[in-house]
Amino acid sequence: MPRSVIIEGSDSLKNGVAIPALSWSPLYIEDRLELLSETVQRSQVETPKNNTRLLTKLDRWRQEIESIQEGLRRIREELVPDIERTVGLDFKHKELFQVAMFQPSTKNLFMELEIQYRRSENNPLDADGFAKLINLSEMSKVLALVGDAVISSAVLQHLWKPHLGDAGRITQRKAEIVSNEHMAKLCDKWGLYEYRIHFDPDTTSKSEINHDKGTLLEAIYGIIYIEHEYKRIVDVVSHLINIQ
Repeated sequence: MPRSVIIEGSDSLKNGVAIPALSWSPLYIEDRLELLSETVQRSQVETPKNNTRLLTKLDRWRQEIESIQEGLRRIREELVPDIERTVGLDFKHKELFQVAMFQPSTKNLFMELEIQYRRSENNPLDADGFAKLINLSEMSKVLALVGDAVISSAVLQHLWKPHLGDAGRITQRKAEIVSNEHMAKLCDKWGLYEYRIHFDPDTTSKSEINHDKGTLLEAIYGIIYIEHEYKRIVDVVSHLINIQ
């Protein structure tokens, strides 16, 4: 499998800010998870019945892998086509949307599986396969970081008026648009929150939920930038500016 990395490319200048062009190499998440699923199921068959502790772990791992696989399928078959229709763009690397939905609570599963199989003759993954799965939620954060930067620049471009007297109003309006509370509205409209891949307990904290929703939306804008660069961000950010 090719090494997966977000690569910095040529820079473009927007509003005085250099924004790097980025590219993506596939991770083959679904293929790797299928290999893990097959390995865990094989281990279940081969493990003695009296080793209940390991069998309990294997059963939990199998269920969690299946849960992630179902989530990835729904993202690929439901979420990506919906986003493509909504923003009027096609996406080559649909896997990016799957990466964007991974939450930190998925790390433990992959860390446990790595410990179980990394030195085993049954190890189904290549040398850095487990590392890539463990780092999926960190990759999601990177997408959000990219999205945060380009949203901020594009919103400013929409609001900018060439009069110094407007600076205070522009600053206030920009802060309102990029707030988690405001971004959560578009996250809800696009239905992103229900596609998270996680094992977290439910939370009733509105601020925490809005933060998560804002981060998800930023990740989607990060994907748009990676695939279609800055000009499309300026167009698509109107969805955020105009959301009520």
